[in-house]
Parts: sequence; C-alpha cells; structure tokens
Amino acid sequence: MKRIAITIISLLALTSCGKNSSPDGRAQLRDAELSQRIDKLEKKQIVILDSMRLLNEKIEAIKN
Repeated sequence: MKRIAITIISLLALTSCGKNSSPDGRAQLRDAELSQRIDKLEKKQIVILDSMRLLNEKIEAIKN
C-alpha cells in the first residue's frame, strides 16, 4: 500500500512539473507569445508604411 501511495505521489509530482504549472513557466510562455505577436505586428507595419510610401509617390506624380 505504501509503494502504491509513493508511486502515485511521484507520478503526480512529475506531471505537475510542466511549464504551465509554475508562475515563471507561465510568464515565459506568455512572453514568447507576446514576442511572436509583436514580430507579426512589426511586419504588418512595414507593409503598411511601404504602401503609404507608394501612395504618396503616386499622389506626387499626379500633382506634377
């Protein structure tokens, strides 16, 4: 009976050691996700700024 209890406790301890189980692990996962989202936003911003530059060039060409 003691062996079963020790085995169960050991299994529970091992399974609770994931990244989601600790505040630091959750913070690291959150930071990684935020970093990916920021990277995507930066890429979108570059595309938008490039489009604005092209539109400004076309407007200037029409003015002249």
